[in-house]
Amino acid sequence: MVAVHTSHSSSSTEWIACLDKRPLERSSEDVDIIFTRLKEVKAFEKFHPNLLQQICLCGYYENLEKGITLFRQGDIGTNWYAVLTGSLDVKVSDTSNHQDAVTICTLGIGTAFGESVLDNTPRHATIVTRENSELLRIEQKDFKALWEVS
Repeated sequence: MVAVHTSHSSSSTEWIACLDKRPLERSSEDVDIIFTRLKEVKAFEKFHPNLLQQICLCGYYENLEKGITLFRQGDIGTNWYAVLTGSLDVKVSDTSNHQDAVTICTLGIGTAFGESVLDNTPRHATIVTRENSELLRIEQKDFKALWEVS
């Protein structure tokens, strides 16, 4: 997987810099900056403020180039994601050969995916970036803890 950082406006750069820090290194000001930005993201608009606050404490920023495979059908999930910018193709295959996978839909801004991390079931599809995309990633242990609290 190739993660890249591209140029952003200063306000955009500020919240990304906060998300790039390890969760334990984030100050309360960092969390406030992340919270303010995530409130504007469709995937989080119905989340309770306390849950959104917890996401700010454990989420990570990822900026991926076009054509990156995030995970493959059959993989065991390790992360949950929300699309901040860009889009990703959802591909499925009836065989174990990923070359004959067919795109069944595209995930756009505000879409969340990867709930299989809750029960360790295999991924039902392969996810590939359709264009440069920014994602919020939450690791499995943190995502499970969020669900237990909410």
